[in-house]
Amino acid sequence: MSANNEAAGDGRAAVKALIRRMEREAPELALFLVYDRPSRAGERPGLERAFFTQRCVSDEQLRQTVEAFRSIGAYVELFEGEREFIGAAASGRLGSLQRRMKVVYNGIEGSIAHDAFMPGRKALVPAVADSYGFLCANSNAYACALGRHKFHYLSLLSSLGLPTPRTWHYRKETGWAGGHSPTEGLKVIAKSTYESWSVGVTDESIFLADSTSTNRVAAIAERIGQSVTVQEFVAGQEVCVPVLATPELMGTPPVVAVLAKAPLDPEAVMTIDDNLMSGGVTYQALTDQDLVGRLHSLALRAFIALELDAFARIDFRVDESGNPFIFDVGVSPGLSRGSSAFASMSHWGFTHEEFLRAILAASLPASGIRTPSGVSPELHLR
Repeated sequence: MSANNEAAGDGRAAVKALIRRMEREAPELALFLVYDRPSRAGERPGLERAFFTQRCVSDEQLRQTVEAFRSIGAYVELFEGEREFIGAAASGRLGSLQRRMKVVYNGIEGSIAHDAFMPGRKALVPAVADSYGFLCANSNAYACALGRHKFHYLSLLSSLGLPTPRTWHYRKETGWAGGHSPTEGLKVIAKSTYESWSVGVTDESIFLADSTSTNRVAAIAERIGQSVTVQEFVAGQEVCVPVLATPELMGTPPVVAVLAKAPLDPEAVMTIDDNLMSGGVTYQALTDQDLVGRLHSLALRAFIALELDAFARIDFRVDESGNPFIFDVGVSPGLSRGSSAFASMSHWGFTHEEFLRAILAASLPASGIRTPSGVSPELHLR
């Protein structure tokens, strides 16, 4: 048996153990799901251009999530946004529930713009949860804030020797960070700094840097209502690597993003339109086992460097020579049946219901289910 096959077998066993514990302890669990809902779309004018409504999790997905835990005895309550959750927590009602474990799932997205929500919104739910003594699934407030600023986390990873594309940052108010802009003649891609789902990325986001780059990026910043992160463009495959604490950190099977519009084109990039279109993006298993091992190693290093916890996703572009570059981070990866994280776990034979239970179990306290803060990560790497 190869080392990768042996690791896969160990990984499946570890995930099965997580699921069994969740099923055993569910009657002691109160789960609070905090998600954006379309009813808030009219609150601020900038939410429309941030695709707020389109990015809200569907009612059917929420129903599936609720049922996955209620069916094994957990108490589950859905909150429509952070304000409803904060109100319930402040009232004392949630704290009085007779369940030993009270866990909040932070499903809040960004929707950042000068006329929408402000940066750092993703960090609000874990900060409030902690103040009331609830555990927030996945990462804490600091990691949520850092993990939603592309330029900051890529700069940090680069400084620690992890492979990232060359990266620049532009703000409307102050211009280029440090006065540095992309080298003329370099192929780059311009992205929103704070968003997921490829918000702000269009086919026009890729261009050769030249004397007009500043004006071009300034126009993008104005259009999307936030600062712009510009990366050196890496042609090649886009590969997603979920990382899960079992409690040992491990990477689940890397999956390659396949775009319906251009399934074999190394120059193609994922846009918001691809993410919103049914079948616009699908995922297939990465078969190069040497690359799988390298991606797992890099993903674990990035996960630790960014102080992420329980479950996250590290995204790579892999060039035609097989060189991987970290270009994005998912602090709270999508959980739908069409998500990259579920595609990864499904390659180990897990159903969607089992996947949901495993993800939440990675955050459960007690009995060593989660790597405690302050413990040397070297002791917990698979």
